[in-house]
Amino acid sequence: MNKAINDPNFPCRAIWTVQRGTLVGELTSRLRCLIICLLLSGSIPAPLSAETDAASRPVSAQFGYIGDLLHNASGGIRNGSAYLQNVDAVFTFDLRRIIGSGGGSLFAYLLWNNASTFSDRYSGDTQVVSNIDAEQAFRLYEFWYQHPFTEGLNLKIGLYDLNSEFDAVDSAAWFLNGSHGIVPTYSQTGERGPSIFPATSLAGRLEWKAGNNLVRYALLDAVPGDPDNPSATAVKLSSNEGVLHALEYNHNLSDALRLGFGAFLYSAEFEAIRETSAGGNPARRDGNAGWYGFAEGPVYNDATLGRTASAFVRYGTANGALNPFDRYFGAGMMMSGFVPRRPDDEIGISMAMARCGMVYRAAAGAERHETAFELTYVLPITDRLQIQPDLQYILNPGADPDLENAMVLGIRLELNHGFHHR
Repeated sequence: MNKAINDPNFPCRAIWTVQRGTLVGELTSRLRCLIICLLLSGSIPAPLSAETDAASRPVSAQFGYIGDLLHNASGGIRNGSAYLQNVDAVFTFDLRRIIGSGGGSLFAYLLWNNASTFSDRYSGDTQVVSNIDAEQAFRLYEFWYQHPFTEGLNLKIGLYDLNSEFDAVDSAAWFLNGSHGIVPTYSQTGERGPSIFPATSLAGRLEWKAGNNLVRYALLDAVPGDPDNPSATAVKLSSNEGVLHALEYNHNLSDALRLGFGAFLYSAEFEAIRETSAGGNPARRDGNAGWYGFAEGPVYNDATLGRTASAFVRYGTANGALNPFDRYFGAGMMMSGFVPRRPDDEIGISMAMARCGMVYRAAAGAERHETAFELTYVLPITDRLQIQPDLQYILNPGADPDLENAMVLGIRLELNHGFHHR
């Protein structure tokens, strides 16, 4: 996840301002801006290399920008374009090196998103075409302290993004569709979703690692942020809102092949989709829970030709009496080295299918599923810049029978910079 340049002294700030016009016109202006940024970026430190890894420094900072230019070409709610911007600043403090032995690490993550959204206005899909699609806000997104008890046991406390560690599938990270970040049978549960982008909540996370096995447990405030002010960073603990329990187990079968299994449970009661009480009000039920599993790893490697491919599969469930989606299946593959003279380019194809539960289908007259197919191509231009054309075709957007299948064309522009302090 990443964000937008809000510093008036940043040389490209005025150029990044969204311009009205055709898709081609907007794309041309973005590419022109990137060229200017690269010419001006000589004064900006290069990203951290393996030798100057942020983890090895007492104080480090990294900055990132993502811009998604998206166009709904057919189907969905209506045709149209939007430019989404996402800017982040991440700061890490190694307290053991700063104040001496016995300390842990402090982490702060600032996030800004512009006012433009896409799926709710154009494609109409629920899984969201872009994983940076959010309301405008400047937020303190994460702020936590991590304390190591032993080499394999540590604790995090503070504002915490659940998806930074739970249901995080590395080989799915290049895809833009939101369901490849976290399964929708998890992300769309609760009152406002769990503690994930773009709103996080107070949490405590315990992690234990031994050999090829890793176990994480987190206890989180079940309602992130402030429902009455979605753009605010807020911590409001309430017995009525309850807590979210999250558990995940990972096992590495080899250096690259990873299996994961997780489960979640909300302590509070939620309104049932169809049940009513004796007074005619929606009945409230507990049992808002589910589980998920994934596998990822290499499926092809030709060292002679420099070609590799990695793949993933994932599955998720949720309580269909309380949530619209009760099943999810996703899969995808990323390949590199298949384009002559561009060995670092990557091409990927994926599918994300969220199934509506029988209760929700009967209550809302919804289609059986929403399914998104995605084709993406990652072109590294420099160490600091990459461009990513993207195509998505969405069956039954929003599971709404009144919407036709949508086709979305897009391109992602990403800039990253980092510095460290010795």
